[in-house]
Amino acid sequence: MDNQVEEVKSKTDIVSIIGERIELKKAGRNYKALCPFHGEKTPSFMVSPELQIFKCFGCDAKGDVFGFLEQFEGMEFPEALKYLAERAGVKLVRTQFGATSEKEKLTEVHKEAMRFYSYLLLSHPLGKKALEYLEKDRGLKKSIIEEFQLGYSPDNPLLIQKFLVGKKKFAPQDLEKSGIAVLRGSSIYDRFGGRVIFPLFDHRGNPIGFAGRVLPWDTRETGKYINSPETPIYHKSSVLYGLNITRGNIKKKKVAIIVEGELDLISSYQAGIKNIVAIKGSALTEEQVRLLSRFAPKFILALDSDFAGDAAARRGITVAENSGVTVKIAKISKFKDPDEAARGDIESYKKDLINAEGVWDYLIDSVFDRFDAKSGEGSARISRELTPIIAAIEDKIVQSHYINLIAKKLGVDVNAVSEQVAKVETPEKKSEAKEISQPQIKDRHTLLEERLLGLAFQLDPLILVSKGTRSLISTPLAKRIIEGLDAWPKKRFEIAEFAKSLPKELVDGFSAIVLRGEWESTHPDEIKKELDLVVKELKILTAKQKLKELTLRIAELEEAGELEELHKAQNKFTILTQNLSKLNQGESVGVILEED
Repeated sequence: MDNQVEEVKSKTDIVSIIGERIELKKAGRNYKALCPFHGEKTPSFMVSPELQIFKCFGCDAKGDVFGFLEQFEGMEFPEALKYLAERAGVKLVRTQFGATSEKEKLTEVHKEAMRFYSYLLLSHPLGKKALEYLEKDRGLKKSIIEEFQLGYSPDNPLLIQKFLVGKKKFAPQDLEKSGIAVLRGSSIYDRFGGRVIFPLFDHRGNPIGFAGRVLPWDTRETGKYINSPETPIYHKSSVLYGLNITRGNIKKKKVAIIVEGELDLISSYQAGIKNIVAIKGSALTEEQVRLLSRFAPKFILALDSDFAGDAAARRGITVAENSGVTVKIAKISKFKDPDEAARGDIESYKKDLINAEGVWDYLIDSVFDRFDAKSGEGSARISRELTPIIAAIEDKIVQSHYINLIAKKLGVDVNAVSEQVAKVETPEKKSEAKEISQPQIKDRHTLLEERLLGLAFQLDPLILVSKGTRSLISTPLAKRIIEGLDAWPKKRFEIAEFAKSLPKELVDGFSAIVLRGEWESTHPDEIKKELDLVVKELKILTAKQKLKELTLRIAELEEAGELEELHKAQNKFTILTQNLSKLNQGESVGVILEED
């Protein structure tokens, strides 16, 4: 198994895998990007093609190509291995993957159930009435029904048992774990009986759950929709309905239109609006924002008109805005929802989307529409609703704009609004306070040493074993890396092989140094110039530290009256001062120059 893993890794390029998912830019010998695992505006995510690793210097996410797929795609290791092996043309020897084999089995259960439901809707007399409802009442073309793989579950809850257990030989427990069926004694009942079925997929196209919609003639006292429960493969907060089909259009348009329900999406898609996804309800989750932002930098929400009063919906929007996504709100002017708009007047619907309003303006207007700004009680309600919204805006210029706007609309002093906003305790403020309280672990000398090592490994690692350079090194990590260079047996230096030769406890530190050395130029003369400046800075810093130590030593010798030793110390002090003066001549322009 280990040999297969290494074979797959050796035939996989991490830059290619990551570059298909996020935008990478060349940075010397490495690549950099905005980190996909946390919101940031300055790239701190680095990828090394030589070491075949990635690391974020902002959130400390790191790993190899398997680790990236596990964190980015939510794959488990066996799933990532299978995916990469197929890409690399490596035939895996079948093994037992433990928990993942359960996931594979649950996915297979869903695939077979989906085929069963689809067959009943499209090709069996039991589904004829349901198909007529979708085609005539809901206006769906058969090609669209097939594309979204809609199905029908008859009001005969034992049919699913006959097919999946009797014919396909799945265990009853597999059906229960999948969420498709409920066990009652020895009988298995279809959770979705008597409903039109909407298969739910992850963004890679794997079926992971179902939504079932009750039909108009159903007289049971039950909700219009039921959904799969949480299972090992279905997590409601992470799913965006239709993304497996529409993600290419979303990426092409660079805009994602977000609606609430399956039929809102399907009707819009059929009418030509194909860069669209659906969520359950009106609240975007952080997981959904993170997933969808991979495909588009702009969201247009066409949701229920009362979603602005939903605190969870506002939190989701704030997460999206603060992660760098532009969020706009579309008001559906002539119809109840996007489904009706798509079927009733597609041009009006498109116009509503084009004229979508900025999210903060929309939320502020919606609050002022609901309360009377001229009354004291109304002003208090407006304040309670809007101050948490405005406090959550991370961009201080944008925040200031809306503080002024609210003050003007309320007819109050802008300082009063600012003070109310400042009182709100947001998660961001707590995080900032925590970061401020944390001590700076690395001093300037350590940062200079790491910079020196990063540049040397770009230019010529043997620079580090020279006596002059070695004398400037004091941190344990740098010393041990140089000891590794001393022991390097080969004439030709290869950074990946060198990394493998290091003790395990040094690999992370070494990798971070190599990735942090994001010197933009790959020209040896430019790197050498920068390296010389860093060496000079280290010499200056070392000389200053020695002068401080000598100053204390001279004071001790004067007090003790040891004149001979005092004279030697004073001579050393003079020589060091002269050397420091020479080093300070001329203007340095290295990366790390400022005094702390």
